[in-house]
Amino acid sequence: MISLELNKLEHMAEKQNVLWIKEEERRHQDHIRGKLSLWRQIEEKWKTKEILLLSKIGEEVKREARFEKQHKKVKEDAHHKKKAQLEKKITYYLQKMQRNDLQREGSEENVFENKSQDETEGEREIIKDKASYPKIKKVSVTAGHQKSHQGQKSN
Repeated sequence: MISLELNKLEHMAEKQNVLWIKEEERRHQDHIRGKLSLWRQIEEKWKTKEILLLSKIGEEVKREARFEKQHKKVKEDAHHKKKAQLEKKITYYLQKMQRNDLQREGSEENVFENKSQDETEGEREIIKDKASYPKIKKVSVTAGHQKSHQGQKSN
């Protein structure tokens, strides 16, 4: 009987030992599952933060690209305006120079016509002096024209 009791007690001790080992394994598994779950949560948070940061960086890059594009467009527009103004000025001064040349040629023709109509030599000398005077005057006007044209170029 004692041996029966001893067997029962051993059997019960074995069962308790097995139960205790199973309980320890279960606790250990729960602990590992908890750590894995926490690790996954942390990893998800980091992924979310990383995606958010990358999207912010992408937005910033797009904003800078728009700014660069707009800045380039403004510069090109200013360049085109300056080019158009320069072309207008060149056209204006070319036309002005052509008009001056035509006027000069017209005044020289008038002088030569007057020469042929003059009969005395004294009158011819006076006309000759008058013919040389406008040429000198035109040269000084041309020099003044160049100075004013240079002043506008530097502006």
